[in-house]
Amino acid sequence: MIGLFEEINKLTLEKSEFCTHGKFCRAFLEKNPVITQKIIPYIETSSNCKSFHSKVMRIYTENHENEKRAILRKIEERSYNPGAIAFYAPLLEEANRKLTIKTYHELLSHIEENINEFPGILEILNNSFRQIHGNDDQEYIRRNYASYYIGSILYSKHELLRGRMEVLDLKYSSVVQDEYSKIGIDLKKEDAQFSKYSLLNLNSNISIYNNKDSQTIKDCRIDKYFWIDVPRKLLFTIEDLIKNKFISDISFRVDYVSDLIPIMEEMETGSPLKLKVSTLPKLSKFYSKENYGDNLWVRHDTVKSSLTFEELIEDFEIVGDDIITQVVHLEYALSNDEYLITHLDHELILYTLEEYEKRLSNPDSKGYKKIKTFKIDNANIPFYFKKEGEYFLFQVLDAYLKNTALISEYFEKI
Repeated sequence: MIGLFEEINKLTLEKSEFCTHGKFCRAFLEKNPVITQKIIPYIETSSNCKSFHSKVMRIYTENHENEKRAILRKIEERSYNPGAIAFYAPLLEEANRKLTIKTYHELLSHIEENINEFPGILEILNNSFRQIHGNDDQEYIRRNYASYYIGSILYSKHELLRGRMEVLDLKYSSVVQDEYSKIGIDLKKEDAQFSKYSLLNLNSNISIYNNKDSQTIKDCRIDKYFWIDVPRKLLFTIEDLIKNKFISDISFRVDYVSDLIPIMEEMETGSPLKLKVSTLPKLSKFYSKENYGDNLWVRHDTVKSSLTFEELIEDFEIVGDDIITQVVHLEYALSNDEYLITHLDHELILYTLEEYEKRLSNPDSKGYKKIKTFKIDNANIPFYFKKEGEYFLFQVLDAYLKNTALISEYFEKI
């Protein structure tokens, strides 16, 4: 299917230039041969393939578990509003209803029931079909809707992985470099962090735009927004640390470049932190009570005065042939009986399968490549610095590591 989805991405789809649906839907409505002669027949002939069923259901379940988590976070964030629970209750109920679907055949039944209960779904698609072709074809849409729905699930996952691969390949570093070349700046010569790590260093020309979930930075000399992978809440805290002169040197990886920034809905979480730096053990490993395969490794190097947090989870992320883990690393110093964070960064660690199998039992085993999201140097951030009642370090871990329960368990035990 990967090759077929790449064919979809290469299509021009001029007939539906003004159609508001995504590219896969547009190709379906245009009755492009990639859809009608390849993808739909493939899905139909896979109707009895158990591995195909498992793949679709794994992606379907993951999508709606993420949807449910997002809704629960919104409810938590708006707990001060008496009407929040009532407002989000129908959305939560619908997400839970979708998660009751466990098998491929149950999903097909759900799709059929959905279009019978909400015929407007087909009407919307038919209206777009009419704009493209000048006539209706509800029979085509109705007959192939289930295959279109399944194809959409698989295509969305493909696009997610493709975007992740672009991040790992640092695709937009060259775009950023080109933007600076247009104004006569050789970024690799001007910015040591960009030359070494492909990170853009914050300076007097660059401002942070923390606009809900679209977190960007912008150089006043370039009319573009550079997107960074730092959640809104954490970025607010970083801005506060910069304002209070606890951070003087920070750089970010750019994952996308755009002319504008959209307005989105924020989804943020947070938890309390209990931390005594002086009592940290050299090595800790915590397991999830629900899943032994999920664990958090914390290394404390007393010589280098550093802490390294790495999360290994059973449902690990795979991009291409690589397994990806996330690491938060910091260095600290003691000044006037106060512990200060002097350096902190977030990294994606790439392992081969063989390297990852070794890493599961050996904390000294390493991946073959590191990619940084952001990096703070020459800082003096108090370990106990809080923003809106939450510790900075916990916000960093909570922003990137998936199993927040293990993070809470680690800090509460020490």
